[in-house]
Formats: sequence, structure tokens, C-alpha cells
Amino acid sequence: MPASLALTLGTSELVSLLADTTFFGKFILLVLLVLSVVAWAVMAEKGRLLSRIRNGHRKFWDLLGDWLDGHTSSDDLRRWCEENPDLPLANQFIETVGLSDAPSVRRASERVAYMEIERLERYLSLLSTTVTISPFLGLLGTVWGIMTSFWDMASLQSANLTVVAPGIAEALITTIAGLATAIPAVIFFNMLVRKIDLIGNEMERLRTVLEEQAGGGRGEEHPGARDFASRPETPGERRI
Repeated sequence: MPASLALTLGTSELVSLLADTTFFGKFILLVLLVLSVVAWAVMAEKGRLLSRIRNGHRKFWDLLGDWLDGHTSSDDLRRWCEENPDLPLANQFIETVGLSDAPSVRRASERVAYMEIERLERYLSLLSTTVTISPFLGLLGTVWGIMTSFWDMASLQSANLTVVAPGIAEALITTIAGLATAIPAVIFFNMLVRKIDLIGNEMERLRTVLEEQAGGGRGEEHPGARDFASRPETPGERRI
């Protein structure tokens, strides 16, 4: 049941409204409640994870810039990456920093990127499912409530408001529950997918830098200059 509806109605009115719904209406509300709880759990967990990754990647780009500028060694950067195994860029650097040719760097980077993106997208299918079916469940409850009202009118042979009100109330409450479940899920789903895409772009940028370090970019023109590869711009410098 949406929190806004619970605040609008008093406790007794809410309990009475739920008690008057049919078994099928209660079942739909229960399913929507489960979907809502699961969706919010996924959104909270992914939000915390992506926030940690964003802060960690900002630090990683600073350390990578220091390494490219010759202010720190690759061993120090590798040690920091090993201390932060939840960062996709750190795992990519660990897998590729020791490779000496660009094709090997590319293959290793693609393998790590596939694994990391798959890890980040885990459980997003639950959000997608919630977004897809919640409005339809609400619509199903709407149709069922209207049908219940007509059945009551036919059985009691009366169109009095007291006869049709319970079915209409059930129809409206399931509609509200379906929309209240789907709207936050679709907003957060789009936000999370966008943030994961940005992480994939960052991994692509790091692959380019490491390929240059391995002799696959401009660094090939100056094989004696170990840090000739261009320093990547930090996420804060890039316009989205």
C-alpha cells in the first residue's frame, strides 16, 4: 500500500478499505507490496554500490594521472587497486598493467569489462520486471473492482452508492498501488542504467590509456617515453 495513501486515510479507514476488498483484490495488493519491497531493496543496494564506485573511481583517476606523470610507481597504484576490489577500474588495471602489447590489453580489458558490467547489472531485471508488470496488475485490479460493482448491482438489483462503492474503491486502490510501485522503479531503473553506462565508458577510456602505455597508441612513436600516453580527463572535467 502506498505511503501517501496511508497518510491521506486514517488507520481505521485504511483497515476498513482493505477489509472490504475481495480476495483477488487483496492478492493483487500483496503481490504489489512484495514487488515494491524488492524494488526498493535493489534500488538502495545499487545506489550505495554505485556511489562507492563513483567516489573510488574519482580517486583512481587521480592516482592514474600521478602514475602517468611519473609521480608514483605502478606497484603503488596496483597495491591501491588490490585494496579496492569492488572498483571496476581497479580490477581492469590489475588485469592489464603487466601486459606488454596492445592486443593483449584489449582482450583483457574486454573480458574484465564484461564481467564487471554483468556484476553491476545483477538484479536490475527485478526492477525491470516491477516496472513492466506493476501497472498491469493495477489495471487488472481496476477491471476486477468494476466487475465486482456490476455483479453487486445485478445481485442486489440496485445501483445505490453503498452497493457499488466497495468495488469502485477496490478498483481505485489497486490502480494507485500499481502506479506507486512502478513510478519509483522506472525512475531509479533509468538512473542506474545511465550510471552503469558511464562506468562502461570509463573502462573504455582506461583501456585506451593502457593500450597507449603498451605501445598501441601515440606512445608507439616515442618508445623511450614510458609516460607519453595522454592523461585522461577526470569525470568532473567531462560534460555529460
